[in-house]
Amino acid sequence: MNKKTDHSADLLVTEKDGVVARLAVRGGVRRPDALQGFLNAFASAMLSADACPTASFIAGKVLQRTERTGVFNLEETAQRKQTFDSALRHARQSSSPHGRLAAELAQLSRYVVWQSGRSGPFASVNFSKAHAHSVLVGPSGIETRPDIRICLILMEPYTRFPDNVQARSKAFVLLSPSEICIDGDAWLRADAGSVFSVEAGQAFAIRCTSQPLLAIWCQLEEGFK
Repeated sequence: MNKKTDHSADLLVTEKDGVVARLAVRGGVRRPDALQGFLNAFASAMLSADACPTASFIAGKVLQRTERTGVFNLEETAQRKQTFDSALRHARQSSSPHGRLAAELAQLSRYVVWQSGRSGPFASVNFSKAHAHSVLVGPSGIETRPDIRICLILMEPYTRFPDNVQARSKAFVLLSPSEICIDGDAWLRADAGSVFSVEAGQAFAIRCTSQPLLAIWCQLEEGFK
């Protein structure tokens, strides 16, 4: 497989960035409690002893940058997705770190702005209507900043995300059972709470069956190492 990275082929990064927010001086601005609670739970899930070491390494670099803050957009949105509420409800039933993460994410749900992305090879027929992305922390996110992304993937039951090549290394945590395919290898079943990574230049696809899919991923932005 060709390992050359095609940035236009990364279908997880979809929005056109607007004004770039400057980062606040370290410790100069207090992050809203709901957002800080989410980040604390995200760190617990990504840095747990059971997490994939490579994913923990990527997430650790991302989380290190959250010592500084961006610009906050806590305007409530009227846009609600029943699939999101259903996925959160399933995930919150667990007492594990991903259950706590889902509970903290629920506190942010009224601020989540959803957007659709491009389709691609092998996507399910209903893909354009059955999936959505949201930026929690990053360009145009609830916390807007240029150096990192922490984002959501949401898909309705029986949906397959298209094959796409990752422009930058990413770390993922699943809040629902899913099946994943990395770099053309066999499909692997992954339980809720699974933490894994996909390296820059690798192809990635994900699908779900009877439950909606909800996943969180993070990466460093280009130009920030």
